[in-house]
Parts: sequence; structure tokens; C-alpha cells
Amino acid sequence: LGEVLLSRDFKDAESLPDEVKAFVDRTQCKVVRHTLCLRYSNFTYEEVVREHLPKGIDVPSSFETIGHVAHLNLRGSQLPYRLVIAKVMQDKYPQIKTVLTKVGTIQNTFRVFSMEVLSDAVGGEVPRIAKPGDPALETVVKQHGCTFKMNFGEVYWNSRLEQEHKRLVSTFRKTDEIWDMMAGIGPFAVPAAKLVGCKVFANDLNPRSTHYLEVNCKANKVEGKVEVFTLCAREFLRRRVIACGMDGPPEGVTAIHCIMNLPATSPDFTDCFKGAFEASVWRGRLPKCHVYAFSKNSDPKICAEEILQRVAERIGVLPLGATWHEVRDVAPKKLMM
Repeated sequence: LGEVLLSRDFKDAESLPDEVKAFVDRTQCKVVRHTLCLRYSNFTYEEVVREHLPKGIDVPSSFETIGHVAHLNLRGSQLPYRLVIAKVMQDKYPQIKTVLTKVGTIQNTFRVFSMEVLSDAVGGEVPRIAKPGDPALETVVKQHGCTFKMNFGEVYWNSRLEQEHKRLVSTFRKTDEIWDMMAGIGPFAVPAAKLVGCKVFANDLNPRSTHYLEVNCKANKVEGKVEVFTLCAREFLRRRVIACGMDGPPEGVTAIHCIMNLPATSPDFTDCFKGAFEASVWRGRLPKCHVYAFSKNSDPKICAEEILQRVAERIGVLPLGATWHEVRDVAPKKLMM
């Protein structure tokens, strides 16, 4: 039986805690001083970074991983230390080969943002602003039995939506038809085809997204179940309605699910449904729409009401029987629904 005390507070036998001194007296053991040399490998990421940051600056502890890529959201006070933070992160998390932080916010149609590469295991110069096709951002993610390849600098991807991808896909049936209007690289489309067996029509305006969507369909062996389009969501819906004809989708299709996963503006796109399924052009079953949106409130019920009102302004009527689901907190007093 032995006990090791690793503390600078105990200078000699008399300074030991009473229970330890009682143990020493009872067993007649000897108290000795030992110097333990701790190396870099003995410390965690948080412990090392804390030593390099001034007091009052928090250690970045929350980050998104996309395969071997770590995506940080650094505050202004942390930015001067970003290269140290990235180097320690790469050292302490062996699976991470590239560390980056976004520069600015998403302000373009394709939902991608400018990024600064802070650490690159391949050996590229850092820091650098990532250019289109930067090889350090070429990565692979696996979710629920599906493989997704992408260049994170060219497409939109959010690993924090993994459970939402799983939840929605789990509601589909094999006989359902999926119209994924803002499909990205396929986080809904690919598992709907692979895991459920649905016929999927997947669309995205970003040609790099649809490039990787096709790559991912082949990688998951569902290219025969997924048709890929590179169109505006409104044009995609118009073409799907025309392709189906007045009687709607083929016999045996039990439901159509329209997915609109563009949270910043999805409610604005719902105007494309206005008049699209009038009795004069469509006699089939009406589609069920899954509209993702942000709302600036911490109360999900208030958020849902606000989003439904935005949709009503676009389609001219308040949707009856609509249900809502809270996806995640995006920021303080901002929810994704």
C-alpha cells in the first residue's frame, strides 16, 4: 500500500494532512521528497493553451470537427494567439491535421465563408487565407453509415446538425419521394436513399456542392436512387411539378417531402409554392414541406410563431396544422427551428 502526493503545498512531513501523517505513523513508512519532471506530453490541450494566454482570456474549448479539419470560432481577444492555439490543438488531437477559423460571416449565396488556415500538417504556409480547392480542406466525414467527401472551403457543412439529419430521415418511408431543394453535399439526400431506400431528387445552386453530392452518391452506391440538379430552388420546384404532370408522382409514391435547409432564407423561398399546386395543374397528393429557419428568441414557441408568420407573408395564408421542432441553439437568443 502506498500513497503519492503531488503537491507543492507539502514542504515536509509535518505539513502533510492528518490522515496521511496517521498512515505514516501506523505503517512506519518513510517520507521522502521526489522531483517529478513533467513534459509537454503530460499536459492537456487546455492546460498548455491556458499557460500561453493572458489572464482573463478563455481557452477556446468548443470547436467543430469535419473529418481531420477543426473549425474554431475565435473571439477578438483570442485572435493574437491563434497560431499557438492551433499548433497545440494539432499536437494534442492526433486526428486533427488542419485547424482554421472563419473570417467574417456567411454573406454569399452559396453559404460558404472566407477561412484562415492556422495549422496545416501537410506543411503549407500558415497563416493563410484558404483559396478555392485548398487541399488542406479536402476531408471526409462519416455519419450514420454514410460517407461524405467535401472541400470544406467550397461547400456548406455543419457537423452539429448530425442528429437532425438522422431525425428527419428516420421519418421517411421507402415509398416516399424526397425533393431536397437545398441539398448541399447530401446530408439528407444520401441517407434517405441509402438507409431508407427513397427515390430522391436533390438540388443545390452551388456547383461545387452538387459536384460533391454526385461524388457522395457514388461513394455510397446510391447514384441510381438520387437525381442531382444545379438550379435555383424555385426553378427546381417548377421543373419537378412539370415533370410529374397533373396526376403527381408515379403510382405507389405515398408522400412527397420537400426539404428546405437554408435557415437564413428558407421561409422567403416558400413563395415558390404559391399557385404551384393549384387544382388546375396538380391533382396528386400535396407535398409535406420541412422548412428550416433561424429566429432571434430563446423561446421556441415564439420562434415557431414568428417563422410561420414569415411563411404566411410569402404564401398569402397561415399554414394550418403546421408542427415545429427545435433543432439547436445557434447563439444566445437565437434558435434554429
